[in-house]
Amino acid sequence: MNNNIRYKQAKLYCFLLTAVIFLLSGCSQDDEVVLQDENSVVVPIEIGSTEISQTKAIENQPFTTNRVLILPFKKINESIVANDDSNFAPDYNAARQYDINNTTAYTGMLNLTATSTYKVIVIGYNRNDYDFNNQSSPANRFSIGAVTTPVTLANFHLQSTSATSVPEFFTGVCMSYAGATATPNSPYFRPDQVTSLNLKATLTRLVSGLNLQINNIPAYVTSITLVAQQLVKAVLPITGTGTVFQLAADADNLKTFGVKSPVAGSVAFNYYLLPTFSAHSTKFYLDVKYATYTERYTVNVPDLTNISSASNITFTPNEVVTIVGNYSNINFGFTINNSINLDDNAWDGLH
Repeated sequence: MNNNIRYKQAKLYCFLLTAVIFLLSGCSQDDEVVLQDENSVVVPIEIGSTEISQTKAIENQPFTTNRVLILPFKKINESIVANDDSNFAPDYNAARQYDINNTTAYTGMLNLTATSTYKVIVIGYNRNDYDFNNQSSPANRFSIGAVTTPVTLANFHLQSTSATSVPEFFTGVCMSYAGATATPNSPYFRPDQVTSLNLKATLTRLVSGLNLQINNIPAYVTSITLVAQQLVKAVLPITGTGTVFQLAADADNLKTFGVKSPVAGSVAFNYYLLPTFSAHSTKFYLDVKYATYTERYTVNVPDLTNISSASNITFTPNEVVTIVGNYSNINFGFTINNSINLDDNAWDGLH
């Protein structure tokens, strides 16, 4: 019997020893997590603008920007003191996507490495146009990345799936603030060097707009197609500088906006475009169809400072170019004007 008791005691001792080892192992893992957490910091970020309107005249549809991607760029080589965008790589693991439900302000959180230098950008878009959490989705109307590698903040771009079907983009750069101070420090920051760090970004519209209307179209015209000479397909998110282009030599189907049949003698083409600036200004053509015959006309417009020259039209961020004309002038020219350059802080749709 004594042997039996000793046997049971030995089993109990082994069990307890195993449990203690397991617990110690668990504590060791927890200690590692704590050490990892001590090297990171949760940073609040506020995204906002001054106002919002529920309609936009260019398409007469509800306001569409209701999702944001907060994307930190992390300094690659901390030994280089100067903050050059080519030394910052996207930290996709720290990125956060939020649905904002058309509000004028939103507060989120970022988990960043305390001892790394960052610059954070924010991209606003419609939740049906892109999902950062499902970047391979065929429903995505744009992608993020770069033409060349490695991908850095200097070459990072937004690329529309189609140059003639551009989503509504808003973009902004986060400024760092120390506590409740009203004075921003810099777009570049290291979390452990700013007391009570918080970030704020004001989003501004990146896209341009085109509003082309033709009136008094005769009944024998069955359809009109709008085609661009060249278009921008991808841009840097903050400056709007183009990186990928649909050029004049490319096939028309890559630069065709749409085919419209006249309604009550009129057609209207209303589209978002990525900015062209003067370096990639473009002509537009109208393919007019009469029964089975089609004839191409150039959209001729007068010169207007910073907008048109020799019928080449320049598109800049947050501006819409309006062109109106009668069909009887199709061989001669239409009128053109640049409608309001919207307040960059306003989310109030193109006019």
